[in-house]
Amino acid sequence: MGKSFTKTYEIHYYEVDYKLKCKLSSIIDFICDIGTQQSELIGGGMEYCKSNNCAWVFYKYDIKMSRYPKYGETISLTTEAIGFKKFYGLRKYYIKDSDGNLIGEALALFFLINIEKRRPMRIQKEQYDFYGVDTDLSCNVQMDDVEKIDEEQFHREFEIRYSDIDSNKHVNNVKYIEWAIEAVPLEVVKDYELNRIKVIFEKETTYGDKVSVTATVKQIDENNLKSYHRIRNNNGNKLTILETEWRKIEKNLV
Repeated sequence: MGKSFTKTYEIHYYEVDYKLKCKLSSIIDFICDIGTQQSELIGGGMEYCKSNNCAWVFYKYDIKMSRYPKYGETISLTTEAIGFKKFYGLRKYYIKDSDGNLIGEALALFFLINIEKRRPMRIQKEQYDFYGVDTDLSCNVQMDDVEKIDEEQFHREFEIRYSDIDSNKHVNNVKYIEWAIEAVPLEVVKDYELNRIKVIFEKETTYGDKVSVTATVKQIDENNLKSYHRIRNNNGNKLTILETEWRKIEKNLV
């Protein structure tokens, strides 16, 4: 394991949904922020990446939430580098409430890419030192697969705005999650809560493109659903695939 880093976050009004619970997109913003904060503090931040023509980009993540914090709560996130493998980096995240209870965890797999060529590049020796990683992982970097299905029940289209673009000049990864959730019927969003999401980012997209988002919802049992999503660009190229798990909300807890 590499160096760990912890940061606290207060849940603001603009980070919650209509039930005053923190949105999944806000949780992912925290996940992105804490990794960036750690990199800045240990010397591998944006200036280092700029001078070395590189950037870390999400390839996969798997997020599990047992409880969403509410408006006004303070939570802590801890992240650590699990290890590197050539041009892959694997990070773990722990989300705890103010009493120290674990309410969520995540695993993320990153590529280090050459910004100009938009191709994976070998992780530099100093990056190992920054994150306290001694050697490459002895096994292949693996995460749970996203289940793929052919059926497409629901469909939405979105035009990419300038505000959707991040510092790497492509669409911020949180936007894909927001698009996927928008494609799910409203009754699912109102009656259920996301407790797991798995994502694979396959291709980038940029400002001015249009994306097509599909969703298929499957009932697992009386309290649980799964949804499956594909996001394509206007040329039909697959950009992202997602698999989500939803649990029914107990009415007295809404």
